Amino acid sequence: MRPPAPKPPAAASSSSYSQSEPRQENPLLLLPSSRASKLSLGCPLLDRLLSGGLPAASVTEIAGESATGKTQLCLQLALLAPQSPLSASALFLYSDLPFPLHRLRRLAPKSCPDILDHVLVAAAHTPADLLSLLSRAQLLLAHPARSPHRLPIRLILLDSIASLFRADFDASPADLRRRSALFFQISAKLKELAYRHQCVVVVTNQVVDVVEGDAGNTVAWSSGRRVSPALGIAWANCVNTRLFLTREVDGASGIARRRMKVAFAPHLPVRSCEFVIRRDGVFGVDPAESITQSSSKQQFTDAEHREKCLQSDQTRKRRNNQHKQFISYISSHESANMLRCTLSG
Repeated sequence: MRPPAPKPPAAASSSSYSQSEPRQENPLLLLPSSRASKLSLGCPLLDRLLSGGLPAASVTEIAGESATGKTQLCLQLALLAPQSPLSASALFLYSDLPFPLHRLRRLAPKSCPDILDHVLVAAAHTPADLLSLLSRAQLLLAHPARSPHRLPIRLILLDSIASLFRADFDASPADLRRRSALFFQISAKLKELAYRHQCVVVVTNQVVDVVEGDAGNTVAWSSGRRVSPALGIAWANCVNTRLFLTREVDGASGIARRRMKVAFAPHLPVRSCEFVIRRDGVFGVDPAESITQSSSKQQFTDAEHREKCLQSDQTRKRRNNQHKQFISYISSHESANMLRCTLSG
Protein backbone atom coordinates (compact mmCIF):
# COMPACT_ATOMS: atom_id res chain seq x y z
CA MET A 1 0.00 0.00 0.00
CA ARG A 2 1.41 3.37 -1.03
CA PRO A 3 2.03 5.73 1.91
CA PRO A 4 0.02 8.92 1.85
CA ALA A 5 1.74 11.87 0.23
CA PRO A 6 3.08 14.43 2.65
CA LYS A 7 0.90 17.46 3.02
CA PRO A 8 2.36 20.69 1.69
CA PRO A 9 3.29 23.20 4.37
CA ALA A 10 0.62 25.69 5.18
CA ALA A 11 1.00 29.04 3.45
CA ALA A 12 2.31 31.75 5.69
CA SER A 13 -0.32 34.20 6.71
CA SER A 14 -0.17 37.73 5.51
CA SER A 15 0.46 38.99 9.03
CA SER A 16 3.52 36.77 9.57
CA TYR A 17 4.81 37.74 6.13
CA SER A 18 4.47 41.42 6.85
CA GLN A 19 6.34 40.96 10.13
CA SER A 20 9.22 39.22 8.38
CA GLU A 21 9.58 42.03 5.82
CA PRO A 22 12.55 44.34 6.36
CA ARG A 23 11.57 47.74 7.67
CA GLN A 24 11.90 50.48 5.07
CA GLU A 25 14.43 53.18 5.87
CA ASN A 26 15.42 56.46 4.35
CA PRO A 27 18.48 55.75 2.15
CA LEU A 28 20.08 59.03 3.29
CA LEU A 29 20.10 57.73 6.87
CA LEU A 30 22.25 54.78 5.80
CA LEU A 31 25.17 57.05 4.91
CA PRO A 32 28.09 57.01 7.34
CA SER A 33 27.93 60.82 7.63
CA SER A 34 24.35 60.58 8.92
CA ARG A 35 25.21 58.09 11.66
CA ALA A 36 28.47 59.71 12.72
CA SER A 37 28.78 62.31 15.45
CA LYS A 38 28.75 65.96 14.46
CA LEU A 39 30.57 69.08 15.58
CA SER A 40 28.40 72.08 16.36
CA LEU A 41 29.22 75.48 14.87
CA GLY A 42 28.21 77.19 18.11
CA CYS A 43 25.02 78.71 16.67
CA PRO A 44 21.57 77.03 16.55
CA LEU A 45 20.71 78.63 13.18
CA LEU A 46 23.91 77.43 11.50
CA ASP A 47 23.52 74.00 13.10
CA ARG A 48 19.98 73.80 11.74
CA LEU A 49 21.30 74.63 8.27
CA LEU A 50 23.74 71.69 8.55
CA SER A 51 21.29 69.35 10.35
CA GLY A 52 23.28 69.37 13.56
CA GLY A 53 26.75 70.47 12.52
CA LEU A 54 29.76 69.24 10.58
CA PRO A 55 29.81 65.42 10.30
CA ALA A 56 32.71 63.26 11.40
CA ALA A 57 34.30 60.72 9.07
CA SER A 58 33.92 63.24 6.26
CA VAL A 59 35.81 66.08 4.53
CA THR A 60 34.00 69.44 4.49
CA GLU A 61 35.19 72.32 2.32
CA ILE A 62 34.43 75.97 3.16
CA ALA A 63 34.93 78.05 0.01
CA GLY A 64 34.63 81.81 -0.37
CA GLU A 65 36.42 84.99 -1.30
CA SER A 66 38.52 87.01 1.10
CA ALA A 67 36.72 88.51 4.13
CA THR A 68 33.76 86.12 3.95
CA GLY A 69 34.60 84.46 7.28
CA LYS A 70 36.41 81.21 6.40
CA THR A 71 39.23 81.62 8.92
CA GLN A 72 36.82 82.95 11.55
CA LEU A 73 34.76 79.76 11.30
CA CYS A 74 37.88 77.61 11.59
CA LEU A 75 39.03 79.45 14.73
CA GLN A 76 35.57 79.11 16.23
CA LEU A 77 35.49 75.37 15.51
CA ALA A 78 38.93 74.90 17.04
CA LEU A 79 37.70 76.43 20.30
CA LEU A 80 34.38 74.57 20.27
CA ALA A 81 35.89 71.08 19.81
CA PRO A 82 37.16 70.68 23.44
CA GLN A 83 33.77 71.78 24.84
CA SER A 84 31.62 69.79 22.40
CA PRO A 85 30.42 66.18 22.81
CA LEU A 86 33.44 65.20 20.71
CA SER A 87 35.66 66.33 23.63
CA ALA A 88 38.60 66.64 21.26
CA SER A 89 41.67 68.67 20.48
CA ALA A 90 42.06 70.48 17.16
CA LEU A 91 44.96 70.31 14.71
CA PHE A 92 45.10 73.64 12.83
CA LEU A 93 47.27 73.51 9.69
CA TYR A 94 47.68 76.91 8.04
CA SER A 95 49.35 78.00 4.82
CA ASP A 96 48.45 81.73 4.84
CA LEU A 97 50.87 83.65 7.04
CA PRO A 98 50.70 84.89 9.68
CA PHE A 99 48.54 82.72 11.94
CA PRO A 100 45.73 84.83 13.55
CA LEU A 101 46.78 84.11 17.13
CA HIS A 102 45.48 87.43 18.45
CA ARG A 103 41.99 86.72 17.09
CA LEU A 104 42.09 83.18 18.51
CA ARG A 105 42.88 84.52 21.98
CA ARG A 106 40.06 87.07 21.77
CA LEU A 107 37.58 84.35 20.82
CA ALA A 108 38.69 82.03 23.63
CA PRO A 109 36.22 82.08 26.54
CA LYS A 110 37.57 83.61 29.73
CA SER A 111 35.96 80.82 31.76
CA CYS A 112 38.29 78.21 30.17
CA PRO A 113 41.83 79.62 30.37
CA ASP A 114 43.42 76.29 29.36
CA ILE A 115 41.34 75.79 26.23
CA LEU A 116 44.20 76.99 23.99
CA ASP A 117 46.24 73.99 25.17
CA HIS A 118 43.96 71.81 23.04
CA VAL A 119 44.67 73.71 19.79
CA LEU A 120 47.75 72.42 17.96
CA VAL A 121 49.09 74.74 15.25
CA ALA A 122 51.50 73.93 12.42
CA ALA A 123 52.48 75.68 9.19
CA ALA A 124 52.40 74.00 5.77
CA HIS A 125 54.07 75.91 2.92
CA THR A 126 54.01 73.26 0.17
CA PRO A 127 52.00 70.13 -0.64
CA ALA A 128 54.98 68.06 0.55
CA ASP A 129 54.87 69.85 3.93
CA LEU A 130 51.17 69.09 4.22
CA LEU A 131 51.60 65.38 3.46
CA SER A 132 54.43 65.19 6.00
CA LEU A 133 52.29 66.87 8.69
CA LEU A 134 49.37 64.53 7.97
CA SER A 135 51.66 61.52 8.36
CA ARG A 136 52.85 62.84 11.72
CA ALA A 137 49.25 63.54 12.70
CA GLN A 138 48.39 59.93 11.96
CA LEU A 139 50.83 58.86 14.69
CA LEU A 140 49.19 61.24 17.18
CA LEU A 141 45.74 59.93 16.28
CA ALA A 142 46.83 56.30 16.52
CA HIS A 143 48.48 56.78 19.94
CA PRO A 144 46.47 59.38 21.91
CA ALA A 145 47.89 58.09 25.22
CA ARG A 146 51.24 59.71 24.42
CA SER A 147 49.72 63.08 25.39
CA PRO A 148 47.79 62.41 28.61
CA HIS A 149 47.38 66.12 29.40
CA ARG A 150 45.65 66.78 26.05
CA LEU A 151 42.37 65.55 24.60
CA PRO A 152 42.60 63.22 21.57
CA ILE A 153 42.66 64.94 18.19
CA ARG A 154 39.34 64.60 16.38
CA LEU A 155 39.27 67.87 14.43
CA ILE A 156 41.66 68.68 11.56
CA LEU A 157 41.55 72.16 10.01
CA LEU A 158 43.43 73.18 6.86
CA ASP A 159 43.44 76.89 5.95
CA SER A 160 43.79 76.97 3.00
CA ILE A 161 44.32 74.33 0.32
CA ALA A 162 44.53 76.81 -2.58
CA SER A 163 47.53 78.65 -1.08
CA LEU A 164 49.65 75.50 -1.37
CA PHE A 165 49.19 75.42 -5.16
CA ARG A 166 49.36 79.13 -5.87
CA ALA A 167 52.81 79.48 -7.48
CA ASP A 168 54.40 76.06 -7.89
CA PHE A 169 52.39 74.92 -10.89
CA ASP A 170 51.94 76.22 -14.44
CA ALA A 171 49.10 75.71 -16.89
CA SER A 172 50.99 73.07 -18.84
CA PRO A 173 49.40 69.61 -19.19
CA ALA A 174 52.25 67.97 -17.26
CA ASP A 175 51.85 70.35 -14.29
CA LEU A 176 48.07 69.96 -14.32
CA ARG A 177 48.41 66.18 -14.17
CA ARG A 178 50.93 66.44 -11.34
CA ARG A 179 48.68 68.85 -9.46
CA SER A 180 45.65 66.56 -9.83
CA ALA A 181 47.71 63.63 -8.55
CA LEU A 182 48.62 65.66 -5.45
CA PHE A 183 44.94 66.56 -4.97
CA PHE A 184 43.98 62.89 -4.90
CA GLN A 185 46.91 62.01 -2.63
CA ILE A 186 46.03 64.73 -0.09
CA SER A 187 42.33 63.91 -0.27
CA ALA A 188 42.98 60.19 0.26
CA LYS A 189 45.07 60.97 3.35
CA LEU A 190 42.44 63.31 4.79
CA LYS A 191 39.63 60.82 4.18
CA GLU A 192 41.69 58.01 5.70
CA LEU A 193 42.25 60.01 8.89
CA ALA A 194 38.61 61.10 8.98
CA TYR A 195 37.16 57.63 8.51
CA ARG A 196 39.63 55.60 10.56
CA HIS A 197 39.66 57.92 13.58
CA GLN A 198 36.16 59.45 13.19
CA CYS A 199 37.59 62.94 12.74
CA VAL A 200 35.91 66.10 11.50
CA VAL A 201 38.05 67.42 8.64
CA VAL A 202 37.53 71.01 7.43
CA VAL A 203 39.40 72.51 4.47
CA THR A 204 39.06 76.12 3.32
CA ASN A 205 39.38 77.13 -0.31
CA GLN A 206 39.64 80.41 -2.18
CA VAL A 207 37.73 81.47 -5.30
CA VAL A 208 38.49 82.56 -8.85
CA ASP A 209 36.50 84.76 -11.21
CA VAL A 210 34.28 83.06 -13.79
CA VAL A 211 34.45 84.86 -17.12
CA GLU A 212 32.07 82.68 -19.11
CA GLY A 213 30.50 79.29 -18.48
CA ASP A 214 31.09 77.27 -15.35
CA ALA A 215 32.83 74.11 -16.65
CA GLY A 216 30.68 72.04 -14.29
CA ASN A 217 32.04 73.64 -11.10
CA THR A 218 30.06 75.48 -8.41
CA VAL A 219 29.34 79.11 -9.32
CA ALA A 220 27.90 81.87 -7.12
CA TRP A 221 27.66 85.65 -7.02
CA SER A 222 29.87 87.37 -4.44
CA SER A 223 30.73 91.09 -4.24
CA GLY A 224 29.03 91.58 -7.60
CA ARG A 225 31.20 88.97 -9.35
CA ARG A 226 30.60 85.44 -10.57
CA VAL A 227 33.10 83.31 -8.66
CA SER A 228 33.89 79.63 -8.39
CA PRO A 229 36.01 77.65 -5.89
CA ALA A 230 39.65 77.42 -6.91
CA LEU A 231 41.44 74.27 -8.09
CA GLY A 232 38.63 73.28 -10.45
CA ILE A 233 36.69 70.05 -10.87
CA ALA A 234 39.60 67.83 -9.83
CA TRP A 235 39.53 69.18 -6.27
CA ALA A 236 35.71 69.38 -6.17
CA ASN A 237 35.65 65.58 -6.50
CA CYS A 238 37.97 65.26 -3.49
CA VAL A 239 35.58 66.64 -0.83
CA ASN A 240 32.33 65.24 0.54
CA THR A 241 30.58 68.50 1.44
CA ARG A 242 31.04 72.01 0.08
CA LEU A 243 29.86 75.13 1.92
CA PHE A 244 30.01 78.33 -0.14
CA LEU A 245 30.34 81.68 1.67
CA THR A 246 29.34 84.79 -0.26
CA ARG A 247 29.49 88.49 0.58
CA GLU A 248 27.55 91.48 -0.72
CA VAL A 249 28.18 95.07 0.38
CA ASP A 250 25.28 97.51 0.44
CA GLY A 251 26.37 100.57 -1.52
CA ALA A 252 24.21 103.01 0.49
CA SER A 253 25.10 101.87 4.02
CA GLY A 254 28.40 100.06 3.35
CA ILE A 255 27.23 97.08 5.45
CA ALA A 256 28.42 93.63 4.31
CA ARG A 257 25.80 90.86 4.21
CA ARG A 258 27.18 87.32 4.24
CA ARG A 259 25.49 84.03 3.36
CA MET A 260 26.42 80.40 3.89
CA LYS A 261 25.11 78.04 1.21
CA VAL A 262 25.21 74.26 1.07
CA ALA A 263 26.55 73.79 -2.47
CA PHE A 264 26.51 69.98 -2.29
CA ALA A 265 26.45 67.33 0.42
CA PRO A 266 25.44 63.65 0.56
CA HIS A 267 23.08 64.24 3.48
CA LEU A 268 21.82 67.83 3.02
CA PRO A 269 19.64 69.66 0.49
CA VAL A 270 20.81 72.83 -1.21
CA ARG A 271 19.88 75.70 1.11
CA SER A 272 21.41 78.83 2.60
CA CYS A 273 21.42 81.06 5.66
CA GLU A 274 22.59 84.60 6.35
CA PHE A 275 25.23 85.08 9.04
CA VAL A 276 27.22 87.85 10.69
CA ILE A 277 30.72 88.12 12.15
CA ARG A 278 30.84 89.73 15.57
CA ARG A 279 33.58 90.27 18.12
CA ASP A 280 32.54 87.07 19.93
CA GLY A 281 32.24 84.83 16.85
CA VAL A 282 30.18 83.85 13.80
CA PHE A 283 26.40 83.62 14.19
CA GLY A 284 23.46 83.00 11.90
CA VAL A 285 20.71 85.55 11.27
CA ASP A 286 17.06 84.58 11.58
CA PRO A 287 15.19 85.43 8.31
CA ALA A 288 12.41 87.22 10.23
CA GLU A 289 15.02 89.20 12.15
CA SER A 290 16.76 90.08 8.88
CA ILE A 291 13.49 91.38 7.41
CA THR A 292 12.86 93.46 10.55
CA GLN A 293 16.35 94.91 10.40
CA SER A 294 15.96 95.69 6.70
CA SER A 295 12.63 97.43 7.29
CA SER A 296 14.06 99.41 10.20
CA LYS A 297 17.02 100.42 8.04
CA GLN A 298 14.57 101.48 5.33
CA GLN A 299 12.56 103.49 7.85
CA PHE A 300 15.75 105.07 9.12
CA THR A 301 16.74 105.87 5.55
CA ASP A 302 13.32 107.43 4.87
CA ALA A 303 13.59 109.52 8.03
CA GLU A 304 17.02 110.67 6.98
CA HIS A 305 15.63 111.57 3.54
CA ARG A 306 12.82 113.61 5.07
CA GLU A 307 15.28 115.38 7.36
CA LYS A 308 17.54 116.20 4.42
CA CYS A 309 14.58 117.51 2.41
CA LEU A 310 13.52 119.69 5.34
CA GLN A 311 17.03 121.03 5.75
CA SER A 312 17.29 121.80 2.02
CA ASP A 313 13.91 123.59 2.11
CA GLN A 314 15.08 125.71 5.01
CA THR A 315 18.39 126.40 3.26
CA ARG A 316 16.56 127.37 0.06
CA LYS A 317 14.24 129.75 1.95
CA ARG A 318 17.16 131.31 3.78
CA ARG A 319 19.04 131.82 0.52
CA ASN A 320 15.94 133.34 -1.13
CA ASN A 321 15.56 135.81 1.74
CA GLN A 322 19.23 136.74 1.50
CA HIS A 323 18.87 137.20 -2.24
CA LYS A 324 15.82 139.45 -1.79
CA GLN A 325 17.61 141.55 0.82
CA PHE A 326 20.60 141.88 -1.49
CA ILE A 327 18.38 142.93 -4.42
CA SER A 328 16.57 145.49 -2.30
CA TYR A 329 19.89 146.83 -1.00
CA ILE A 330 21.26 147.16 -4.54
CA SER A 331 18.04 148.77 -5.76
CA SER A 332 18.00 151.33 -2.98
CA HIS A 333 21.63 152.27 -3.64
CA GLU A 334 21.00 152.56 -7.37
CA SER A 335 18.01 154.82 -6.72
CA ALA A 336 20.07 157.00 -4.39
CA ASN A 337 22.86 157.28 -6.94
CA MET A 338 20.40 158.16 -9.68
CA LEU A 339 18.83 160.82 -7.46
CA ARG A 340 22.27 162.22 -6.58
CA CYS A 341 23.25 162.36 -10.23
CA THR A 342 20.00 164.13 -11.10
CA LEU A 343 20.40 166.75 -8.39
CA SER A 344 24.01 167.42 -9.32
CA GLY A 345 23.08 167.76 -13.00
